[in-house]
Amino acid sequence: MKTAVAVLGGLFMLILSTGVAPAADQVFEVALKTGDVFKVCKSGLITCPVIISICDDPNVVTTVDTTDGLGFKAVSPGTTLCSAGSGGGPRRFFRFLVR
Repeated sequence: MKTAVAVLGGLFMLILSTGVAPAADQVFEVALKTGDVFKVCKSGLITCPVIISICDDPNVVTTVDTTDGLGFKAVSPGTTLCSAGSGGGPRRFFRFLVR
């Protein structure tokens, strides 16, 4: 329940800051350094738990489990598109630039 409240709170803050809810097909740009982990559930951009996730190039970014739910881990320099979906909201797309 706490996680759901935190996720909804994060999404609400995103809506307030931009004035509109993110479109279902919007691509979120994320820059990482090799070894960094982007915690999807903590970002507030998706309803968790995530039930499906995929990356176009797992040599650049791969999925990992974290104590906070799904994470995308930067493996090597490059760019790739990843997505994550849950049963309670739209699939979210992320374009990762790894340095």
